[in-house]
Amino acid sequence: MDVLSIMNLKNSVERVLHVKGNYKGGILEMTLVADYSLPGEYVDTMTREIAGILRSHSEVFRNVRLNLLRWKSDETMENEVTAMPFLQMGKCFQEYEAIEAVKSIDRLVQTLKLFHARSKLILVLTDEQITMLDSEKVRQNMHPFLGKKSLFLIREEKEKKWRRGEEMPAWIEQKVKESGAKEHGK
Repeated sequence: MDVLSIMNLKNSVERVLHVKGNYKGGILEMTLVADYSLPGEYVDTMTREIAGILRSHSEVFRNVRLNLLRWKSDETMENEVTAMPFLQMGKCFQEYEAIEAVKSIDRLVQTLKLFHARSKLILVLTDEQITMLDSEKVRQNMHPFLGKKSLFLIREEKEKKWRRGEEMPAWIEQKVKESGAKEHGK
């Protein structure tokens, strides 16, 4: 990651942790979602860098309960509790195989709301190809707390910035509009 991306990550994480009613001290519980449609090298590199940046940034991340959610398809999401040092050493993705599947953010946020609501920070590494079936349902699942404590990093996006979860429905709708305008322009 370049210096700007590192600062962006640190600032985004600090904003999430200081949301009113969020992290109050003690052991932090967080979730990292890895979209299995991404290339293995990218996932391994990014998760190592994220773990290193967070651990060097704050004492809070030295002793963290890390839920690693492997998002393979809408039907297959595997959760694993692991330690941040294992993530930093690259031990978590040794048997990683990219899976081509169309995934919807609807199913992901539903799973996060049901099983990861205790997490004070949710980081999602995903691809630009995610879809949304029902934007209103996604907004409902993001509200009131999930949207404030989740950050999405879209791999191919030019800005390479972390987006708050509450921004994602509008971002996806915009991408759909842009792709529709390109198709009609041909």
